Amino acid sequence: MAVLPTFTQAVVSLRWLALAALIALETLLPSRGNTSALIGLYGVILAYALALTLFAWRFPDRSATAARLGIPLDTLAIAAGMLVTGHGREYLLLAFPVTAVAGLLLGYTGAALVSVAMTIVQFPMIRVSLFAPGSYVLWAFTALAVLGTGTAAAAGAEHLARGQRFHRMLLELRRAMAAAPNVAVSANAALAIVTAHFHANSGSLMLFDAQAGRLEILVAHALAETYHEVRPRLGEGIAGWVAQQGEAVLLTPDAPVPFRLTRSEIGSSICVPVRTAQGPLGVLNLNRHRPAAWFTRDDLEAAELTAQQVAGILLQAQHERVYAAALSEVAEGFSEVSRALARDPAVLWPALLDIARSLTSAHFAVLALEREDTGTVDIVATRGIDGRTSLEFAPTLLAASTQGEIRVAQGGPPRNGVPTSVACVPLRAESQTLGAIGLGLGDSRTPPRLLHAVASHVAAAVHTARSAYRVADIGVSEERRRIAREMHDGLAQTLADAMLQTDLSTMAAQAHPEQLASDLTELRAVLGRAMRELREFMSDLRRQDQAEATLFGALDLMGRDFGRRYQIPTSVTGSGEETHLPSAIRHAVLAIVRQALTNIRGHARATAVAIRAEVSEQLCVVSVKDNGAGFDLAAYRAKPPAAHHLGITSMEERAALVGGRLHMESRPGEGTTVTVRVPLGREHDEDTRAAGG
Repeated sequence: MAVLPTFTQAVVSLRWLALAALIALETLLPSRGNTSALIGLYGVILAYALALTLFAWRFPDRSATAARLGIPLDTLAIAAGMLVTGHGREYLLLAFPVTAVAGLLLGYTGAALVSVAMTIVQFPMIRVSLFAPGSYVLWAFTALAVLGTGTAAAAGAEHLARGQRFHRMLLELRRAMAAAPNVAVSANAALAIVTAHFHANSGSLMLFDAQAGRLEILVAHALAETYHEVRPRLGEGIAGWVAQQGEAVLLTPDAPVPFRLTRSEIGSSICVPVRTAQGPLGVLNLNRHRPAAWFTRDDLEAAELTAQQVAGILLQAQHERVYAAALSEVAEGFSEVSRALARDPAVLWPALLDIARSLTSAHFAVLALEREDTGTVDIVATRGIDGRTSLEFAPTLLAASTQGEIRVAQGGPPRNGVPTSVACVPLRAESQTLGAIGLGLGDSRTPPRLLHAVASHVAAAVHTARSAYRVADIGVSEERRRIAREMHDGLAQTLADAMLQTDLSTMAAQAHPEQLASDLTELRAVLGRAMRELREFMSDLRRQDQAEATLFGALDLMGRDFGRRYQIPTSVTGSGEETHLPSAIRHAVLAIVRQALTNIRGHARATAVAIRAEVSEQLCVVSVKDNGAGFDLAAYRAKPPAAHHLGITSMEERAALVGGRLHMESRPGEGTTVTVRVPLGREHDEDTRAAGG
């Protein structure tokens, strides 16, 4: 039985007080006993008291052992004092504290043995007994009093020991939870400690899944696999009722309704709810099998205190489930974003609001975005609330967007009679303010961290969508201009020749009818050439996506086609490993090279072109160099935007959208070099953030 070192040190030291009192008693009231026997008795008491004291001082961690060794010695000394001194009454009074100490240190058995030894020497048949010659009733009463004192002390010691064991168990529980690397290990360690402390044969720790509205076993000990599949709802079964009501139950065969034990092997069971102020977290179950002793009310109270300690495990597990579900929904949301990008913002914005409502359990959601052209903040989409009502929150949304912090507005349609508060969260991506999202949360206490996390996902989707729309617009505009140039320089010229040939044939037919057949033949040849050009152009459009499968291959094909079509020798060289090159960067670089070649064909009057590509783990560099006429780049940039016809702005925008930079070198008569540099990996991320800032 574990005892406090301070208490045992006191027990050892109190012998000196008792010895001093006995000597003082003998001095003030001398007895008629044998002097030699008295001296011997006090000498023995002095000797073992000194030995125990020195031992306890020398080995403080063994003071309990010294205190226990002193109890039989004290018993013998008191018995001897009753027999050899004339102070039997005083020694009998000493029997009470010694028996109490025996109960505290040795338990019920020790208290019983000491009380028997103390009182047997006072049996009425013994001549020196205080109860001689025949006071058996008084002796029996005294013996029971001594035994009761020891028993009461043993009961108190057992209660203290139980409290100490419970305290040590809680400390062990905290250490195990703190040292565990994850929730699963923490839950297993905690349940093992708890079942061992309560001497439970089996047990489980159940987690309340708020998303599904059911309880499920997080970890179990010695529980049949069939019970692992049980997932009761709140109010369903014993565990569901306990979780819903928040009341612990002690189940025994004679337990009153509404619950009775249904498993024959279980003798008693404890079912304790684990809760927070926001709602249920789970249930702690402990079972003792037959024929073990039943759980008691004390065990139930201790289990309730234990449940408060394991609440952290269930709270962490519940948060992990929520965040896992949130990440899953975010992933699904991004899939929806990807699908919506191919359609229209009118489809994407409501999809984002649906995701935000699902993650935060908001009653409604409002999305306000800053216009890229004017900078004004407009409400672009709503969910769960009509557009007119959402205008009430426009000032708060504007404040959240401009101030960059969460703003709360009161109002909106009540939910189940409860007023709604609207949390307006700013949307920022890459140091850019995009607007704000308003979430009607009712009286729920959604953590600000979750609101910011949801807003970050929404902002990232909005920024990605806008970038994608911008890229798409640039691509569409460039493709339209390219098609227009190709049609103008090729098919349109051929058709113009055909029209001219038709006019000439009409005039010739009036003066020289015999030439009509020859003119028609020539006209057919011109139209045939136009048809071939049209088919070739359409074929080029179809195979462009296939040609861009790899950077080096696409550049090689682009260079050979450019040289063959326009009779300009074009060399293409590539070095490095391009397998890790993102497709977005590849497409952007190819579009820039295509635009550069278009500029060379239309303006440079070049006789040679060199395309060079280098790809490493950190950088992708592609340059297009010609030996043409060149131009004054500074004078070109000084012109009004409407006067720019070389596509330099579109090339710069394409490079910036993938985190790259475009550099041009050109002088009149010295040709032109266009170089695009796109950082990859970590450098790409840092360069992109710097460009965004």
